[in-house]
Amino acid sequence: MAAQPAPTNTQSWLEGSGLLHIFRTLGLAVHPAKIGLALGTIILTFVFGTALDWVWSVRGGVDKDAIDRFVVARESGQPYTEQKGDYGIFEVWREHGQRCVFNLMGSSVPGTSVAAGTTVGTYLETHSQTRPLRNLLALGYGTWWLCREHVVFFAIFAVGALILWALGGGAICRIAAVQFARDEKLTMRQALRFSRANLLTGFVLAPCIPLVFALAAAVLLAVFGVVLRIPFLGDLIGGLLFSLPLIGGFVVATLLVGLMVGGSLMWPAVGAEGQDAFDAFARSLSYTFSKPWKTALYAILALVYASLSWVVINLFTFFALNVTRAVVGFGTSPFGWWARGTAESPQSKLELLWPFASPSALYAWPEWSKLAWHEYISAFLIGIHVMLVVGVMFSFLVSFYYCASTVLYYLLRRDVDKTDLGDVFMEEGGGEYMPAEVPAPRPAAAPTSVSLPIADQGPTPPPPA
Repeated sequence: MAAQPAPTNTQSWLEGSGLLHIFRTLGLAVHPAKIGLALGTIILTFVFGTALDWVWSVRGGVDKDAIDRFVVARESGQPYTEQKGDYGIFEVWREHGQRCVFNLMGSSVPGTSVAAGTTVGTYLETHSQTRPLRNLLALGYGTWWLCREHVVFFAIFAVGALILWALGGGAICRIAAVQFARDEKLTMRQALRFSRANLLTGFVLAPCIPLVFALAAAVLLAVFGVVLRIPFLGDLIGGLLFSLPLIGGFVVATLLVGLMVGGSLMWPAVGAEGQDAFDAFARSLSYTFSKPWKTALYAILALVYASLSWVVINLFTFFALNVTRAVVGFGTSPFGWWARGTAESPQSKLELLWPFASPSALYAWPEWSKLAWHEYISAFLIGIHVMLVVGVMFSFLVSFYYCASTVLYYLLRRDVDKTDLGDVFMEEGGGEYMPAEVPAPRPAAAPTSVSLPIADQGPTPPPPA
């Protein structure tokens, strides 16, 4: 047998850094089943949040800049007072989160000044005014505003969104896990069957475990504080046993940090191992704290790669929609005929039906007062189609996130447990595609002697004396 060539230093470095495997994320993310699952989950979340906004609108809405004012108040140490407005709670939170995601993707692209003065450069410059950590902090502030100022709304929305994304995101992680390990693609139905089977005991419970443990430890810390309020006896006991709340504080901090850093590994752990939530929680915590620098390296590489991919997808979508709008708009007002608007700034009919500005604002509802009653129909239907295209673009980003998390889980599992990257749980008879086993060649049967009848030739002569 010929000896295999030894890997070079470059190959060893690329394999150790996980760069080649992270580059596979783009190919994993563009799988139609994953994008379809992401799009369906986004639509259901949007419908659920909008329905809650409709229910809460009976008591009035909130101000459009509520989260921005909340962030300023928190950072300056000033009290924050919620103001009434005309916008829904989910609408304000969604717009803030979308803006933070755009900024995060734009600020994570290295060398943004190279494209200065171009459409690409303008887009990157617009979304590169703050650093990535600042954008992540802004995302956290938005969720903290929702939790602090609208507790009931947050509780209902969090439970519903967790169930929806555990079903859809878990299915995406399952497809990515099998595709990355075995280069096989499950169907959407097979992935949803696996996700439903592990919904409550795996995907829903996994992110809740650290929160429940942290909450229980926080309650014990609060009880210790009550004991410390007791005069004399409380001072004595609290002073002597103050090491216990210190330990509890470290436990709470560890759980919260583990959730923020390793939380994205929990669902890939369920999808790859087929185990329950406790196993996924233990693995995500163990891998994150065992290899913190490797986790940071993988996360940075994945973030930069995701940002570059997102910018390309976003600008390509912007270009495609712009071409569509220009050509169809010319057809609605050929050579300037039937132009709408003022004489100084005429507009085609499509420009009124479909407002369009930049890669950050691919669609906005038109000014209905400028449209005739029959144009409401086309404006509404055009908006639905364009928003579906924008939804597919965001679905790619969601698919990329779950695929990258799955790849990072495999890499960290290899580094910590020395497990082969091709090791993945497959259900026997669970409806998943299992490659047919090629039967081993049967050994050739040994030749058997065949006794042929001997002709009757009379009595056998006796043996000689």
